[in-house]
Amino acid sequence: MDKPYYPFRPISSIAILAKTLGIHEKMLLNLANKVDDSYTEFLINVKGKDRTVYEPKHDLKKLQKRINHRIFEKVQYPVYLQGGIKDPSNKRDYVENAKIHCERDPNIIISIDIKSFYDNIKSDYVFNVYKNFFIFPDEVSEILTKLTTFKNKVPQGACTSSYLANLIFFNTEYSLVSKFRSTGICYTRLLDDVTLSSNKFLSEEKISSSIKDVVAMFRKYKLKHNNKKTKVECQKNAKNSFKITGLWVGHSKPKTTRHDRRYIRLLVKICENKFKDDKYSLEYHTFWNKTSGLVAKLSRLEQSNHVSLRERMSMILPLYDDKEKDKIIRECKAILKFNNKVAFTIGQVETINKVIGKLGILARNNKSLSKIWRSRIRKHCQSLPSKRSMWL
Repeated sequence: MDKPYYPFRPISSIAILAKTLGIHEKMLLNLANKVDDSYTEFLINVKGKDRTVYEPKHDLKKLQKRINHRIFEKVQYPVYLQGGIKDPSNKRDYVENAKIHCERDPNIIISIDIKSFYDNIKSDYVFNVYKNFFIFPDEVSEILTKLTTFKNKVPQGACTSSYLANLIFFNTEYSLVSKFRSTGICYTRLLDDVTLSSNKFLSEEKISSSIKDVVAMFRKYKLKHNNKKTKVECQKNAKNSFKITGLWVGHSKPKTTRHDRRYIRLLVKICENKFKDDKYSLEYHTFWNKTSGLVAKLSRLEQSNHVSLRERMSMILPLYDDKEKDKIIRECKAILKFNNKVAFTIGQVETINKVIGKLGILARNNKSLSKIWRSRIRKHCQSLPSKRSMWL
């Protein structure tokens, strides 16, 4: 299957859309009409550059999660789409994206990046997805477009945005994939990162025409490629730089580079030294979590040294001192004052889960105290729903 497919009947009216999303029709229209006031805007720093992120407020966020669960997650996505898709049967992420190419023993890799992708997916193209892919009528498509765009673009920070980014080329991408396949070229896309690979020799002319074909698809949707990030790499010349979405693909399985593995080992060593100095500080907790995440990456890639590094990390777990212990007990007492005769709010559920997580850390050096408070909280919060069930 090369083309995304929605296997259900179209949502034929706003009333049916409201029923599908489990919301009153008037409330649905009200949310759609006040979208401009339903986001919090803030800056985050990514690799030294500031990026604007739009966090939807509670009511809109809950509705967007339902749009994902009840509409976007029902779509059958082709395997060449690898990012931002929830797929229980086939994992899709940067590792799987690299693995698709790795298994073909590539001789050449072409990487093409879409410039400022989300910011340049305009409302007209989002409307087109709802109208011409899902075959929803105009009134339904207009409401959904309002609910999933902000300032005439797909907002970075909304959970619906990655699905729209995957579907934006629904009527074009599949034919390009088929064309490439017929010439022995493998195509995948991880949101804004397109990768082409071939296990055969490609002439300069073929490489150039392949890049032009991808860029031409972008231009149909008024998108541009990031010329600075366009790369062509041959295996015989690349060594450690022969990478797809950050992973080295010089063998049959994607791996981290030798440089990255050295860096992770160094961080583990630094962690061990920090543990001796101050195993209680917030700074150590943060550093340990960062390092643990990188060790988990080695585990995900099944690299040989991940077991020994994980064992070393388990010997230097961050702990809580008496001051933090007393703070956690105060938080536990506050939870016991929550009214458990009515449904907990999402904020309360998040607070309870956060404190239970802290009690897990407290158990490392104060097991009996942690067990007492965890038991009290669970008894008080017997009807605690999962966070996912509250959103959906």
